[in-house]
Amino acid sequence: MRFFVQVSNSVSSVYCLEFDSRRIITGSRDRTIKVWSLRTGRLLGTFWGVHHGSVLCLKFEHDWDQEWNDWDSESGLDTVHNQADILHALKPVRKTGFMVSGSSDCSICVWDMWTGHPLKDEGDSKSNDYEVNADVKTILKGHGGGVLDLKIDKRWIVSCSKDAVVCVWDRKTLEFHRVLRGHEGPVNAVGLQNGKVVSASGDGKMILWDIESGERLRTFEGHDRGLACIEFKDDLIVSGSSDCKIKVWSASSGECLRTLVGHDALVRALSFDPRNGRLVSASYDKTVKLWDLKTGRMITNFVGKHASHIFDVKLDVSRIVSTSHDRQIVILDFSHGLDASLFV
Repeated sequence: MRFFVQVSNSVSSVYCLEFDSRRIITGSRDRTIKVWSLRTGRLLGTFWGVHHGSVLCLKFEHDWDQEWNDWDSESGLDTVHNQADILHALKPVRKTGFMVSGSSDCSICVWDMWTGHPLKDEGDSKSNDYEVNADVKTILKGHGGGVLDLKIDKRWIVSCSKDAVVCVWDRKTLEFHRVLRGHEGPVNAVGLQNGKVVSASGDGKMILWDIESGERLRTFEGHDRGLACIEFKDDLIVSGSSDCKIKVWSASSGECLRTLVGHDALVRALSFDPRNGRLVSASYDKTVKLWDLKTGRMITNFVGKHASHIFDVKLDVSRIVSTSHDRQIVILDFSHGLDASLFV
């Protein structure tokens, strides 16, 4: 396992993160969004001046420029045979990515992203890192409190807020679709899948909604205190709470399938892969834990990687990335050691 720490240039907490095969994007209390190279840790871009409060959540379209960059950096000029080919290689068609970010200022920003010039290594040679630029396409306003979580798919943008409601926008037109009301406290997290939304609230309840009709399909209750995070994939909903517990639910039946116990403080973030059955959780107890989702068994407990509350965590087939109040972005990379078997 490789352990890599990127200290943010922020003077404040790093609240949220997303990553794909190339880069990590983070949002901070300092009101900025930053883009980092997953491979080198280099800062690729900083976006600021739009949100007037902390950036609490963000989502972006993963690997939106992978084909563009793979061709340019790996094939590039090695495959050209004439001047026309060279001109084509030097002027690739710009591909635009999509990102949304939510803030304590109650707004949601919709961004267009694009890849800029290649960055130089210390030896003044071209690297595989490209600068990333972004412009605000529009600002969505519908919440009366800070925007605490966001989800996107091909059709919808879904947000939740301290104002106790869930808002839904059409991703293509960016027009407001509907508001979902039913919680009695702040809605701290949402999940989105196949036209359905799961919302998790400080009132201790989760609600499953149908987006088209606005109908409340099911209410889940079982945590002893308010909910802080959820993940919704396939028929599974996983929830984390200030009762220090993680619960795994069947979305179709409403049954609580198992309860995972091991954290000593609020469970702040969750991420899981239904294909390999691995779940990762992050807590205010400063630990990241890896679980077997099917059995509820804790596989690994990562201690000492962060010095303060952990706010977000994500995983893919070989990495875990987390962010914290300590301003650090921690990358645990299992692709270079025997520990990669944990994810198979």
